[in-house]
Amino acid sequence: MSADKRNFDYQANLAWIRVGLSRALDRAIADGVLKPAEGESVAAAFVRYIERHRPVVLVETRLPFGEILVAEIVHQLGSLPRAKPMISLLTGDTELKEEVFQSSEPVVVSMHDSGIQLNDADLGRQLAGARCPVFIGCSSQWDLPDTLRRTVDLALSLPNADEQYFLQVFEALFDAPFPDDIETGPATWRDFVLPTDLQQPLRLGFDASAAAGYIRTRVKERLARQSPESGPSLADLHGLGEARAFAEDLVHDLRVALDGRLDWDEVDRGMLMVGPPGTGKTTLARAIAKDSGVKFVVASATDWQAAGHLYLHLAAIRASFDEARRYPAAILFIDEIDAVGNRDLLGPTGRGYQTQVINYLLELLDGFHRRSRLVVIGATNYEEAIDPALRRAGRLDRTVRVPYPTVRALNYIFEFHLRDYAELGRLAADIDIAELAGLSFGLTGADVELFVRGAARRARKRRERICQEDLIAEVLRRPRAGAGRTSISPGTLRRLAVHEAGHALARLQSRSNGQDIAYVSVAPRSDGRIGFTAAMPDQRTSLTRDDFLEKIGVMLAGRAAEEVIYGEDGVSDLSGQYGSQSDLARATRLATMLNGSAGLGPDGELTWWPALAGAIDTALDRRVDSELASIYQAVVAALNRDRALLDAIAAALVERQELTGEELRGMANSN
Repeated sequence: MSADKRNFDYQANLAWIRVGLSRALDRAIADGVLKPAEGESVAAAFVRYIERHRPVVLVETRLPFGEILVAEIVHQLGSLPRAKPMISLLTGDTELKEEVFQSSEPVVVSMHDSGIQLNDADLGRQLAGARCPVFIGCSSQWDLPDTLRRTVDLALSLPNADEQYFLQVFEALFDAPFPDDIETGPATWRDFVLPTDLQQPLRLGFDASAAAGYIRTRVKERLARQSPESGPSLADLHGLGEARAFAEDLVHDLRVALDGRLDWDEVDRGMLMVGPPGTGKTTLARAIAKDSGVKFVVASATDWQAAGHLYLHLAAIRASFDEARRYPAAILFIDEIDAVGNRDLLGPTGRGYQTQVINYLLELLDGFHRRSRLVVIGATNYEEAIDPALRRAGRLDRTVRVPYPTVRALNYIFEFHLRDYAELGRLAADIDIAELAGLSFGLTGADVELFVRGAARRARKRRERICQEDLIAEVLRRPRAGAGRTSISPGTLRRLAVHEAGHALARLQSRSNGQDIAYVSVAPRSDGRIGFTAAMPDQRTSLTRDDFLEKIGVMLAGRAAEEVIYGEDGVSDLSGQYGSQSDLARATRLATMLNGSAGLGPDGELTWWPALAGAIDTALDRRVDSELASIYQAVVAALNRDRALLDAIAAALVERQELTGEELRGMANSN
C-alpha cells in the first residue's frame, strides 16, 4: 500500500472517529462525567481530563481499532506523546510488561474479540496501578471480563453510523455540506455508508459534488449486491445433492426465526461449503439469503490478505463482520476461506503471522452468535486446508458438499441460463438442451454460464439468433470466427480422421450401437487440442468385466484404427499425447483397477492388489500389460471386419471435419 493511499485512508478513518467521539463526549458531559470550564470546548475538556487524571478510557467502536485514532486525536490536541499499541495482534508481543504502564506514554489495548490472547487477571491488576493514560478498545464493553471493566474510569460509546453521522463526516472531509440536488428519491442508503466509501474520492481529489455522486453510487451498488433478489432461488438450482437439504432446512429456520417463532440459538449459524471450483457455492449461499429474506454480504479471505500488513489484514476481517452486523439479519459469505491457513500445515516461515490471523477469525466466530442475527458461511475448494478449529462446534460446524452436476441437473442449468434469451426471442428453434447437457457432463454450472455467454456473442456477431451450433461450438471450444487456426497438413488431417474414426466405430460396434455418440470432430479447438469424440456419459453405478473390456477397447480404438490403415509400423503417438488424459493413460488406469481392485481379472482372483507389498506391483503391471494387449488385438480385428465403414467415416471427417452422432449412426445403417 502506497504512502499516499495510507494517508487518505487515515484521513477518512480519523474524520469518522472524530464525529463519533464528539457525540460520545456530548453524552459524557450530559451525564456529568466530563465538566468543561467556562468557554472551554468539549474536545479541550476531554484532553485536559486525560492529561490530568491519566485515566483508563474504554472506547466502544465498530471501526476496527478505532481506539488508536481516539488516542491519536488526544495526541494532536494536547501535549501527550503518541500512544503505544499494546496487544499481541498488533505488536507480536505475547507478554505484558508491567513497566509499560508505569511511564507517562499513553498505551492502547485493543480487545476487539481477541482478549483471549491476554491474561485478563494480570492485565486488570496492571491497569489498576497504571500511571499513564490507557485506551481500551472493544466492540462492546459487555464482551470484557469484569476484571477489566472495574478498572475503567471513563466509558465512551461511539455510536453506529446513521445519516446525520455520515453528513457530518462528509462535510469535515470535503469542506462543504452534502449537496441537496444529488438525491431524487429516498436516501435510506445514507445509513449504510462505511469509512472505506469515503477513501477513494479523497484519493482522487473529488470536490463535494463529485464525491457525493461517487459515494451514493458505491453504497447503492453494495446494497444491491447484498440484496440477492435478482439471483436464482433454490428452486432454480439443480444438481446440489445433499446440499439442497441443508439449504432448505436453513431457509426454513431463518424464516421462522425472523418471524419470532424460533429462538436464534436453534438456528445453524455456521456452515462450510466444500466443492470443486465452479459448482455454485456462492450461488447456493446467495439463493439461501434470497429465499430467507436476509442480506448477503460477500467477503474473501484472499482479499483480506491483500489489504496489507497484519494490522490492515485484521482490520479487513473485522470490517466484513461489522458490515454484516449492521443489518437486522444477514449471511456473511467468506469465499476462499482456506487462504486463512491451517496451523497443522504451516511451516516456520510466516507461522506467527498466520497464527495471529487464524486466532482473530476464531475469536470473531466465537462472538458472532451472541451479538447478532448473523449466519457465517465459508467456502473452499480445498477442505484439507481448513484449520480444524474453524470447524468445531459453534463455528463453521456444518460441512455441506456441493458436487458436480448430473446430466439431468445440467439440463436445468442450461434452461436457466437460456431463459432470458428465450423470453427476448433470441433463441433459434433448433436448441436441443439434452444434447448440450450430455456434451457438458463433468463440467460445472459456471462452465454452462460461460458457454451460453459465448454462444450469445457468436450469434451477435452474425446478427442472428443463438442456435444449437453456437452452443455446441462453445462446449467443444471451437475457435471463434476470425481467430487464428492451427495449420494442419492434409496428411496430418487424414491421420487425425482415421484415429477419431476408430473411436467412433468402436462405439458403433459396442452394445450401445453408438447411441451414446454425441459428436466427433477433427477441427482444432481453442484449448489447443485436435481430435475429439464426445459421448453421452455412462451413469451406471456398477459395471461387469465385459463392460470394462468394452470401455478399454473404445479408448484403444484410435491407435487400432491407425494400425489397420497404416500398418503396424505406421502407428503414431496420438494415443499417448495429453499426458494423464491420453487414451493410453486412461486405458491403463481402467485396466489396473479391473485387475487390481475390482476383483474382475481374467482368472477371477479376488486379491486387492494395492493392499499387498510393493514387490507384487511388478506382477500386477505384467497382468495389466497382458490385458491391454489382448483387448487391443481384439479391437484391431473388429475394425478390420468393418474396414469399409472405417474408411467411410475417416473420409467424411476429412471432408467435413465434424460429424454428429446421428450422422454416424446413419452411415452405420447404410453400410
